[in-house]
Amino acid sequence: MDAIFARRSIRKFTGEPLTDAQIERLLRAGMAAACAKGSQNRLFFVSKGQGSLPTLIQVHPNAFALKTATAAITVCADLRVAAQVDPLNTWWVQDCAAALENILVEAAGLGLGGLWIGVHPDPKRVVAVQSDLAAPRYIVPLGVAALGHPAKEKAPTDRFEADKVFYSTYPEEH
Repeated sequence: MDAIFARRSIRKFTGEPLTDAQIERLLRAGMAAACAKGSQNRLFFVSKGQGSLPTLIQVHPNAFALKTATAAITVCADLRVAAQVDPLNTWWVQDCAAALENILVEAAGLGLGGLWIGVHPDPKRVVAVQSDLAAPRYIVPLGVAALGHPAKEKAPTDRFEADKVFYSTYPEEH
């Protein structure tokens, strides 16, 4: 729970690079996430250095964090594999989201900062990332984790709201 509560959106980083060991731990965390029908249809693209994914920075107003992040992990789906798992081709979104969240929680556990930069379903963002990664159209990015050492610390937060919890059914009087 400590790492979950410590996970905060960090938008500015110090410039100190991540080690290869840290990046591997983040990737292992992402790959440990649940995946529909055991498909493991996710792909992970690691970009090192500040200013990675320059085309995404141009088209996404909140991708500015990549200017100071020293690493980025883009979580994508291979739609060819996803279609084999489910012809409706919909589970890959949850699979990639679970992986991205695991990466961000592990980053917090390591004392690093991270920011989830949403890509899918915005077509401009998807094409920008595909261009930055030289990825074909069937490799679809869900999102990017901008990563690094936080420029400032944020206190952990517990966002529990009891009034948003229902047991069994939604109450009529609500």
